[in-house]
Amino acid sequence: MKLIAVIAGMALACGLAVAKDATAEIKVKGMTCGSCVATVKKALTATKGVKDADVSLEKGTATVVYEDSQVTEKQLADAIKKTGFEAQPGKTGK
Repeated sequence: MKLIAVIAGMALACGLAVAKDATAEIKVKGMTCGSCVATVKKALTATKGVKDADVSLEKGTATVVYEDSQVTEKQLADAIKKTGFEAQPGKTGK
């Protein structure tokens, strides 16, 4: 048991498995209805590393909370583009 505790402590001290949450606001062009919003949200939430996605038809944006160790803003924008909409990363916060 002591060996396991020592190994776990060393792993934490080395910073292993430490993921940071980041927030990206991506401009989305071409959405015209609620179905468009649902399509974009579904694509984002299906992307590995995405914790939450809020898509606004009125603002033309997708606000995404994600683990920056698993996905990049470019990959998020690419996921949106695959649905047929234009996507341009904007503001980012960590």
